[in-house]
Amino acid sequence: MCTLAGRWEASHHEHEQDPVVLISLFGGVGVTDDQGVAIDVGPPKCEVLLAALALSAGTAVPVGRLVEMVWADRAPRTAEKTLQSYVTRLRKSLGAESVVRRGVAYRLDVEPEAVDVLRFRSRLGAGDVKGALAEWTGVPLAGVEAPGLSAVVDGLVEQWLGAVELDFEELVEADPGAAIGPLTELTAGHPFREGLWATLMTALYRVGRQADALAAYRRARELLVGELGVEPGPRLRGLESRILGQDDQLKAAQSSRAVVGGAPSGTVTFGFCDIEGSVRLWATVRSRMAPLMDRYEELVRAAAGDQRGYVFSAGGDSFGVAFHRVSDALRWATELQSSVGAEPWPGGVELRVRIGLHTGEAEERGNDYFGTAVNLAAGIAAAGHGGQTLVSGPTAALAEDFELRRLGTHRLDDVLGEHRLYQLGDGSHPPLRIVATRTGNLPRRTGRLIGRETDLDLVVDAMATGSIVTLLGPGGIGKTRLATTAAAMVEIESPGDVWLVELAHVASSADVCRTLADTLGIDDSGAVGLADSITAFLRNRHDLIVLDNCEHVVDGAAEIVQTIVESCPGVRVLATSREGLGVVDERLIVVGPLDPAGAGVALFNERASAASRTFDPAAARADVVEICRRLDGVPLAIELAAARVTRFSLPEILERLEDHLRLLTGGRRTSVERHRTMRATIQWSYDLLTPVEQSLFQRLAIFTGPFDLGAVESVVTDDEHARVDVDDLLGGLIDRSMITIEPGRFGPRFRLLETMRQFAAEELSGSGEADLVAERHARWCLSQVLDVQRLLKGRRESEGVVRLGELWSNLRAAVAWAIAEGDHGLAFALVRPVAPEISLRSQHEIADWFERILSITPTGDADAVAFCLTFCIYRQMLSPEGAEAYQRLAAEHGEPDHPLVRHARAIFHGEDEVVIADSPALIAAIREEGEEHLADFLEVGVLSALLSLGRFDELDRLSATMAERFRRHGPPTLLQWSLFMGAYSAAMQGDRERADRLFDESVTVDVPAGSLSLNAPMESRAALRRGDASQAVRILRDHLSELVDLEVPVVARLACVPFVEIMTAHERFTDAAPILRHLETSAGNLGALSARTLIADSAGRIAAGSKGEALTVVSDGPAAVEHMIDALDRLAGELAAG
Repeated sequence: MCTLAGRWEASHHEHEQDPVVLISLFGGVGVTDDQGVAIDVGPPKCEVLLAALALSAGTAVPVGRLVEMVWADRAPRTAEKTLQSYVTRLRKSLGAESVVRRGVAYRLDVEPEAVDVLRFRSRLGAGDVKGALAEWTGVPLAGVEAPGLSAVVDGLVEQWLGAVELDFEELVEADPGAAIGPLTELTAGHPFREGLWATLMTALYRVGRQADALAAYRRARELLVGELGVEPGPRLRGLESRILGQDDQLKAAQSSRAVVGGAPSGTVTFGFCDIEGSVRLWATVRSRMAPLMDRYEELVRAAAGDQRGYVFSAGGDSFGVAFHRVSDALRWATELQSSVGAEPWPGGVELRVRIGLHTGEAEERGNDYFGTAVNLAAGIAAAGHGGQTLVSGPTAALAEDFELRRLGTHRLDDVLGEHRLYQLGDGSHPPLRIVATRTGNLPRRTGRLIGRETDLDLVVDAMATGSIVTLLGPGGIGKTRLATTAAAMVEIESPGDVWLVELAHVASSADVCRTLADTLGIDDSGAVGLADSITAFLRNRHDLIVLDNCEHVVDGAAEIVQTIVESCPGVRVLATSREGLGVVDERLIVVGPLDPAGAGVALFNERASAASRTFDPAAARADVVEICRRLDGVPLAIELAAARVTRFSLPEILERLEDHLRLLTGGRRTSVERHRTMRATIQWSYDLLTPVEQSLFQRLAIFTGPFDLGAVESVVTDDEHARVDVDDLLGGLIDRSMITIEPGRFGPRFRLLETMRQFAAEELSGSGEADLVAERHARWCLSQVLDVQRLLKGRRESEGVVRLGELWSNLRAAVAWAIAEGDHGLAFALVRPVAPEISLRSQHEIADWFERILSITPTGDADAVAFCLTFCIYRQMLSPEGAEAYQRLAAEHGEPDHPLVRHARAIFHGEDEVVIADSPALIAAIREEGEEHLADFLEVGVLSALLSLGRFDELDRLSATMAERFRRHGPPTLLQWSLFMGAYSAAMQGDRERADRLFDESVTVDVPAGSLSLNAPMESRAALRRGDASQAVRILRDHLSELVDLEVPVVARLACVPFVEIMTAHERFTDAAPILRHLETSAGNLGALSARTLIADSAGRIAAGSKGEALTVVSDGPAAVEHMIDALDRLAGELAAG
C-alpha cells in the first residue's frame, strides 16, 4: 500500500530552481526573495521550524533537537511525522532543495549571510558592534510561540544588551550627555544589568551630575536587594566609591572594555599572566622597561576586553583576569600569547608571557577576589615558561573545541595537593618548574564515545561515591571503551593517576597480581608478597585502577581488589567483566545496547564513513536503522557490519544478517583476537560455561523475544534440566552476561541479544534437539495466546494487548515453524484467537499469517479456509488496493460458499442489506461454538451497516443492548464503538442531547493503546460548537496524523464531516468542497448519508461560496487525508496569528 508519506515525497518538484531567499528572525519570522517580495512559509509551526533551521543555516540539525525546538516539552506522539510535513511545506515555499535531509537530521541550505541573526552574531564576533546593532530590528521571533527556542531568544537578547553596553560606553567617552536619556530608558527596561547602571552613573558624573550618579546607584541597589536579595557587585560598588572620592580616573577614558558585563561571580575562570624573567630584565635593561610594561599592560587589557574579562588584579608585571566562561579565558590566553609574540618590542628586548588558568568558586572582597581558586591559578602560571599557557583539570573538563595536551599530575609551590595540568596548544617547552609525579598509563583514545552520555554520567557518579565499580555486559557491548572514557573524565578531577590493567591475555587467576604489579612498575624484591608490595605502593595514593576483562580470572581479580579496597582508602577500582567480582560494597552497572535508531545509527555512520568515502548516511538512513535494530544495538556488531560497506551494499548486508556471525568478521587489526569477529567474542564467553549451562543456553535460542521463568520451565525442562535446577542455571547465565534481564509490567523478563541467540541457535542445531525444542516452544506459545484471548474479550482487554505485544516475536517464530513443518492445524490454532486484532488495533501482520496458512491448508478444510479468507478481507478493507489483493487470494485458494466469507464480502463491497439479513444466523452459530469475542466483533459490523442505511431505530436498540453488555463484561474497545455508533445515529437524527450524552460516555472509556478510536471526529465537532476553533483543528489534525501512522486512510471518511464544518465556518469553501464531493461520491452509503444529514447546511453554503472556483480533485482516501492535513495546517497558522 502506498502510504501518504510516500505520496508527499513524490509530489516534490525536484528539478525546479530554488529561489534566493533572505530570512529575518528579528522582530518576527519573515522571508523575502532577492527582489524584496515576501514569501509565505506556512503556519506558525512552519515558522518555528524555519527559525530552528535558520539559526544553524548550513549545518544539519538532528530531528530530535528540532522536535524539542518546535514543541519544547509538549511534542505530540506523531511529532517526527508532523515535522516531515512541515519540511514539505517549507520546501514548497523556499524551493525543493532548500531543506536537505542528512541521516537523522535536516539542513537549511542557505548562506549564513542570508539570515539576519547569523549576520548579527558574525559582526559581533568580529568586534563590529555598530554593524551588529544595525542588524537588530526587534526581539527575535516576536509574535511567534516558540517555547523550545526561548533559551536561544534569551541568549540573543543577552548578546544584544552586551553590544548595547559596549556602544554606550564608547558614546559616554565621546558625548556623555547624549547617552543619559537612552541609558535611563534601558536601565528601566533591564534593571538588573549592572553594566548599564555603571555606564549611566559614569555619564551622569561626567556632565557634572554627581548627586544624580549616586542616586542612580541607590536606585540600582534598591532593585537588586529588593527583588533579588543581593548586593551590587564589585564594579558598581567600586564605581560608587570612586564617585564619592571624585576619582580623577573617571574624568578620562577608562579601559571599560575589560569590564563589560560586570565582574563574574559564582563559578569563575581565573587567568594569571606575568613575564618570564622580569626580574632579570629590570636588572639589565631598566631604562627601557617602563614603556615596555605600559605596552604589555595595554595588550593584557585589550585581550581581556575582547573576551569580556574583568581585570581585578595588577601588580608589577602580573595581572589577574576573571571570566564568566572557560571559552573566553582560553581565547584571552590565545590572543595574549599571539599579540605579545607578534609585538615588535624595541631595543632587542623580547617579552615572553606565561599564563595559568583555573576554574573554581569565586570568593569576593570589595573589588577583588581571593581564596584557593585565585591562588591555584597564580601557582599554575608560575609553573610555566614564556609562551606557555597551563590549564588546570577543572578548566580542561569544561574546555570544548580547544587542543589541550595532558602534562601529568603535579604538586605546585605553596598549593596543597596534587593537580592535573594541561597545556593549551602543542608548543614545545622545557619541563615545568615543579616536580611531576607519576602520570599513569591510561591511553589517549581516539574518536568519540557515541550514545553513552547517560551511562558515562552514571559511572562517574558511582566512582565519586564508591571504591569499587564493575561494568557488566556481554562481549562487544562497549564496556572497555566506556570504562576508559569514564576514567579519563575522573583523571581530570583526580589528584592521583589512572592505571589500565588489561587482563584479557592473563591465563589464570594466579597471574592477576603479577600483571597489576607490572603495570604499576613494582619490582618483586621477594622480601614481601606481591599483594603486599602493591598495597604498600598504593596505600597513600589517590589512584584509579581500571581492571579490564575480569570474567575468566574473577577469583584472582576479586581477591586483589578486596585487599586494595581494605588497605588503600584513597584508591578506587573500576572493573569490566561479564559477571560481578562479588567483593564487599561492589557497585554493579549493567551496560546495555545502544538505541538502534539513534546512537546505533550514529556509530554505524561514523565507522562506515571512515571505511568508504562514498558512503552517504542520508540515503542509507532506513537500511542503517534496520541493520542496527537487527544487531540489537551491540556496538561491536555494528562496527563490524559498518566495515563491510566496502564490499557489500546495505541491502546485501541486510540479506546476509540472516547469518550474523558469518558476516560480522574482519575487525580492526589492533583489536584483541576475540574482538576480531563476533563469533570469537561470544565463543570466549561460551567456553567459560559448564556443559549443563551450555545446553540450557542452546535451548534458549528458541525464544526470539522476551520470556519468563515459566516459559523456560515449559520449553527446556527435561531430565538434564530438572525444574528445580533451571532457576539456578538461568541465574548463572545472567550473572555471566549471556542473557539480559529487563523489568516488565508483569515481572522480570529475560532475553538473548540477537547475535547471542544466533550463536546459541547454531549450537542447538548441531545438538539434534532443535525440532523438539521448537515444538515445545510452539505449544507454549499456544497456551499463551489462549490466555491472551481470554483477556482480550473481557474487561482486562488492556492487559491482553500488552501481553500480546510481549508475546509477538515469539508467536511470529512459532507460526513460522508450524507453517514450515506443514502443520496447518497448529499454525491456525496459534493465530485464530487474535484475529479481530487486525481491525481493532491494525495488526496487519496477522492477515499475512493467514495468507501463509492458506498456502498449506487443505481445500477440504472449508472452515479454516473460510476463516483465513475472512480476516484477509478485513485487512483489505482498510487498504485502497484491497479489492485487487483479495481477488488474487480468492483465485489462488478458492472461495468456499461459507456464511463467514459471504458476511465479510458483503461488508467489503458495502452490501449493507446483505450484512443485516445474514448476520443474526451467523452470529448465533458462532456463539454456539463458544466464540463470544468473534461474535461480538461481527455484531459491531451490523451496527455500521444499519447506520449506513439510516435504519436508526434498529441501530439504537441494538447499540443500547450491546453497550449494556460490554459495560458489564467488556471489552472496552467494543463498548466505545457501540457508544460511538449510537451517538452518530442520534446526531444524524438531530438529537443533540442524546448524541452528546453517548459521546461523552464513549470518551471516558479507557481503551488499550493502539486501538483505532473513532471519537476524535466527534470531539472536533464538539469543540467547534463550543466556539473553540483552534481546539477543533488540533484534535482533527492529530487524528489524521494517527491514521497516517496506522496506514488506514480509508477510516478517515469519518473525519470528513468535522473537516467540512470547520472549513465552512471559516468560509474556506474551496478547501471544503473537494471533501464534500468525496463524501457524496466515494465514501459509500455512510458518507452520502452524512452529507445529507450532518452537514446539509454546510453543503448549501459551499455550493454558493465555491461557484466558479477551480477545485482540487480528491481521488481516494489517502488523497483526502493529505488534502485535509494541508488545509488544517494553513488554517491553524491563520488562527494562531489572529
